[in-house]
Amino acid sequence: MERRTFLASAGIVLTTATAGCTSQATSSGSPDTDSETTAATAEGAQTVTEQMPEETLIEAGDTAERTLGSESLEERGLRKPHHVAFGNPTEAAHQGTITVSKANETVFEESVELEANASIVVSLTDLDTYTTCVTIPELDATEEVTVEPGQFTCNVARTTVSIQEDNTLDSMSVSTRMACPGVVTETALTDELASYTLGHDPIPADTGEFSHTLMLRNPSDKTWTTRILVENDSTTQFDGVYTVEPRGTVLLTFSEKGTYTLSMAVLGTETTVTEQVTPKNFDCNESSTRAEIDGEGELTANTVSTLMACDSETHSTNKSSE
Repeated sequence: MERRTFLASAGIVLTTATAGCTSQATSSGSPDTDSETTAATAEGAQTVTEQMPEETLIEAGDTAERTLGSESLEERGLRKPHHVAFGNPTEAAHQGTITVSKANETVFEESVELEANASIVVSLTDLDTYTTCVTIPELDATEEVTVEPGQFTCNVARTTVSIQEDNTLDSMSVSTRMACPGVVTETALTDELASYTLGHDPIPADTGEFSHTLMLRNPSDKTWTTRILVENDSTTQFDGVYTVEPRGTVLLTFSEKGTYTLSMAVLGTETTVTEQVTPKNFDCNESSTRAEIDGEGELTANTVSTLMACDSETHSTNKSSE
């Protein structure tokens, strides 16, 4: 089922999640019911039963916690893990299975028996797109929710699939509402530019200060999701997730002189490149880091600067060299 509901309070925001699991195909046997066929069917059923995974009993009022991934979000960046849960707020015990997959591959599965007010919570600790499916065969109920990269923010967020009193399943996402400066989730549309400035904007013309830019282009005919981390003295200042459509471009402008580590990654292909920017890149330069994604999701980058000799008082260019 799918409900369109929005609830908000001073510190919490709740929204409904997408409903509807993909049905699993089942094959029926021959209508022939002679004794040989019946015996074979019975034997086959016994074999299937023996292969079923054992259920984890979660007692009334308890919560079982699981961690999925390498916990990379805890190590770098401004984003926090997202939690997905299967809960039973009713007074009756229920048996079901929670499955988490990404890129059409199952990465977590557990069958549980939830007593009254019991739940299981899976923490997603790596940035990616995940699909969680909860099934309860006894109720003939299924529910599917998708967690996308933009749902990983600096806030604590949880998506919960819950059993309802009418023996159906419903899903809802809840998050704190703390402001997340430096956390950007945006789409660079086809033939368009998604831009962001780190520091003062614009730079006063009479200061003699110059900027550095990072330009990430996608000249391919595919859409890719990228993550850009900007660190200064090992402190993350920017954590951007960009969906870059064909011929889309991401432009970051650095207006404050400093030493920066620029890390760019393509989600799904695990391609990562890193470039260093130093204060010299801000000394009367035309300086930029240019990155490009190819049709296979591979990423390349390089930093190019044209150095200028400048008069410190007039900021006029005397000569240039490569």
